[in-house]
This record gives sequence, C-alpha cells and structure tokens, in this order.
Amino acid sequence: MAYEWFQHPKYLPTRERLIQSLTSSHYRFRRSDPVVFLCGGERSVARDELAAYLKKFGPSALLFYAETVWDLIQSRLPLGALKMESELAALADIVIIIVESPGTFAELGAFSNSDPLRRKILPIVDDQFKPPQKSFLALGPLCWIEAESLFTPPIYVALSGILAAMGEIEERISRVPRTTTHLANLGDSFKHLLLFLCDLVAVISPATVDIVHAYCERILPTPPPSEGVATLLALARALGLLQVDSFDGQQYFSPAKVNATAHPFHHVRLTDLTALRAEHVSALLLIPQAQSILAKLDMVREGK
Repeated sequence: MAYEWFQHPKYLPTRERLIQSLTSSHYRFRRSDPVVFLCGGERSVARDELAAYLKKFGPSALLFYAETVWDLIQSRLPLGALKMESELAALADIVIIIVESPGTFAELGAFSNSDPLRRKILPIVDDQFKPPQKSFLALGPLCWIEAESLFTPPIYVALSGILAAMGEIEERISRVPRTTTHLANLGDSFKHLLLFLCDLVAVISPATVDIVHAYCERILPTPPPSEGVATLLALARALGLLQVDSFDGQQYFSPAKVNATAHPFHHVRLTDLTALRAEHVSALLLIPQAQSILAKLDMVREGK
C-alpha cells in the first residue's frame, strides 16, 4: 500500500530530519496518568457508572473499554476477543474486572493464569461471593489474585451500588507508580511505545497506520509489525489521546489535543516537536496529494 506522501521527493528532507531527531539510544518519558482497563459484562451498568465517576471526579487516569478498540481494529486483525483483551490488558497499569457475568468469570480466570497480568488485576465482586463463601471463584482465581496482585485485596460490594466502593477503588488506582521512565528499547514497554507513537502522530498528522509503521521501521531498532501499530493507535484513540477521521476508505489519525506537540509524553534533548510539526505542515502544503487529504479532512471535521 502506498504511504501517501511519505516517499514524495518534496517531503524527504522533512522526513529524514524527523527520523534523525526521534532516533535515540535512550528515551525518557515524563510522568503519565495511569492506564486503566475496565472490564465488565455486556452493557454493564456498573462499569458505565464507575467509568463516568472516574472521568468526572476520580484521580487523573486514562480509561478504556476493550470494545472501543475492537470496533476500530476488528477489520484488520484476525484476533479472538479473549486474545485481544489479553494483549490490551498487557498495556494497562491496572486491570479492573467487574465480576458480574459468565463472560467476566471466564475473563477473570483467563487473566489470572498470566503471571504479568495477575499482578495488575483488581477484581470488583458482588458481595454475595464475599468470604467465607467456598465457591470455585473464591477458592480459585480470587485467591490466586489476592496473593499476588499489586492491588489486593479484591473489593466486595453490591454491584448495584458500586459507587459505594469508590474510596477503595481510588486508593487502589493510587498505587500505580507515577515516576519518570527511562528506556533503551521502546519494545520493552507497550505503554511507552504507545505514548511515543502519540508524540509521533502529533508531528506527522494526519497519519495512516502505514505511514506510522513506515516511520517506526526507520526510527526503532525493533519496530512493531503493522498489526501492532494498528492496535496501539486504536488503543490511543480509545484512551482519548488520538482521534480518527475516515474517508476514501482510509483512516487518518491526529492528536486529540491541538497543542499536543507542546506537551509531549517523552523528552527529546535539543528537539522541539512544535518546530518539527511546523516544518511538517509546510512540506505537506507543497504536495498536491497531501493538500487534497488536508482539504478533505477539513470538510469531514466541519461536517461533524
């Protein structure tokens, strides 16, 4: 598939300067909000109430549902729902599972079988299962998670009144470490790779998956495959960090905030992402194909 203007001669100097600026043997990320993966039953009222409260009154955090990502990437990736949710959970700092249906019982059991995921899980369980109940749920996954999770113990509450447990839930989220991060290889952390891609998109938007992947192949020593880039961009959109516009059978990603380059997630010594963004836009305006895409993008957004 063509990379739009990525290969255009008038764009090459800008492309090469950006690649040189973002290529590093050491990446330093600023403190970021915790990423919270909220799992619940289909059309879960309890999950929606919890999410609405956290967004309005809770600690600053990035929240997402698996379904939002699934809707964006299901046409590109041949993943089963459980495999996809497992991969998304690996990107989160804390995985909150509202245990309320057969599907969430299975989800809890599957996630508890993964060593790295088990340390991230916070189960919220209807108080009818509160100890000393001797159900398989209590003696199996919940017991295992309670022994190893960073967010132990499980929270027991009447799910019809889940907000009664908000004090406990907020305390658990506050346990997520919020420190600066130093990485030699972005492949070691899916979360920080996602944040890096958000910074990249802030400079090169509007950007397709193929353009972002092409940049990754030039910048990163171990770039993710195209499918991995698609998943990360979809997740960033679900977190509210990116927005996507679709026309002519193509998706174009842009930052959700207009001043994204002024407040990047990672710090690049002697590099001004806002200046790189200005250079990028100037280059696009010299290319008829890019001008056409920008004009269509303006029309799509004006029609929203």
